[in-house]
Amino acid sequence: MDKVKYAKVNLDIVNKLKKIVGDEGVITDSFDMEPYSHDETPGLKSFPEVVVKPKTKDEVAKLLSLSNQEGIPLTPRGGGTGVAGGAVPIFGGIVLSMERMNKILEIDISNSMTVVQPGVINGNLQRELKNYELFYPVNPASLDSCTIGGNVANSSSGSNAVKYGGTKNYVCGLETVLPSGEVIRAGGKLVKNATDYRMVQLLLGSEGTLGVITEVTLQVIPLPPVKVDLIVPLSEITPIAEIVKEVMGKKIIPTSIEYMDSETVRITKNYLKDSPFLPESSHYLLIEVDGSRKEEVDKDYQTIGEICLNRGAEDVLVVEDSGAQGKLWKFRQSIRDALVSFSPTMIEGDIVVPRGKITFFLQQVRDVLKKYSLSAGIFGHLGDGNVHINILKGKTEDEKWKVITSKAVEELFNGAISLGGKISGEHGIGLIKKPYLPLIVSEAELNLMRKIKRVFDPKNVLNPGKIFD
Repeated sequence: MDKVKYAKVNLDIVNKLKKIVGDEGVITDSFDMEPYSHDETPGLKSFPEVVVKPKTKDEVAKLLSLSNQEGIPLTPRGGGTGVAGGAVPIFGGIVLSMERMNKILEIDISNSMTVVQPGVINGNLQRELKNYELFYPVNPASLDSCTIGGNVANSSSGSNAVKYGGTKNYVCGLETVLPSGEVIRAGGKLVKNATDYRMVQLLLGSEGTLGVITEVTLQVIPLPPVKVDLIVPLSEITPIAEIVKEVMGKKIIPTSIEYMDSETVRITKNYLKDSPFLPESSHYLLIEVDGSRKEEVDKDYQTIGEICLNRGAEDVLVVEDSGAQGKLWKFRQSIRDALVSFSPTMIEGDIVVPRGKITFFLQQVRDVLKKYSLSAGIFGHLGDGNVHINILKGKTEDEKWKVITSKAVEELFNGAISLGGKISGEHGIGLIKKPYLPLIVSEAELNLMRKIKRVFDPKNVLNPGKIFD
């Protein structure tokens, strides 16, 4: 990492911050700042010099202007649920927490849009929309703690992406504050827009390096009233790609096609006190089908079940009761917490490959893990080719762990790239994957990204050190 000299936060700066957001919006005590020194990336921590919690766009604009003028690094923060170090203030300075900007500003039924502040919790938005029979389909596993602003900054996705897509498919408008303190509005309550330089798409996934999002306009859709889940245990990996291919070939688009290996299921069962019934097996698919009419959903899930059995599934368990479905998806959403509890030190990857290559890649993963005598919890969104590989440290010695995981991760990335894949499907680059970015992004592309960064943030004060130096 390049050494950069930034100004320090002194008493005069703290007083200026308090003048902008009030005393209650500024934290300087080290104990109280500890939760803001890390995200969910294992083993990564760096303390800010001050935490600031604005309530309005105008306050954000004044804070960024001050940071820019004084040359103080500023790290935006949503719910702190990232796993790539994107919200960790590696240069100290100011952490800008958006937690107090947490209002749902509007639910516009006539335009099928909702307007929210960035600190709105994803799950809270989904529950509120349900009261209007509306649906925001993007459902990361951390939906009850991650924020919409963080989802936008990382262009997050979730298990519903097979049928509904990810965050990028629903963001229609963004209000963003630039490091200079200037405010820009891109898009709006529009499903079509050929007017500008696609600023919404540029800001999506920029990980807080170009601007701070202060308002998000999202498209929402009618809430599907019927859904059914299938649990499909398999003894072998090989049929999985053919199952996915054949399901799609029948013109059935499931809401989700999730994968869990036996190690993941075992660890999560031990972690949760109340787990759903999952038969003993080596591999599991969790497939959800939804729709507006029960007859159509029943027909689709029965067809999927037949395909799975014909392709070698050991069984197909049908889950129609909403309580049982809730327990099943709580299990899926608890996987990462279970793995962290089992092995506080682990290496996380969210590699994505073309879904037709998924079986081949899963076998590659197992070969690499075996080569380096590593164990991992493997799960993910097979319907869109996104595999989460959580390499577990266990009792491996520290020095050996660093050496072998570095080699293993690079082999996994190169394997995915050779199949037409990428090193991150939904978690972003942040700090953790920055060293590997040149594996997939050319020098010409990196230079272009750097130039864009300089246009937005010439003093490099906004989330510095993330994505690239």
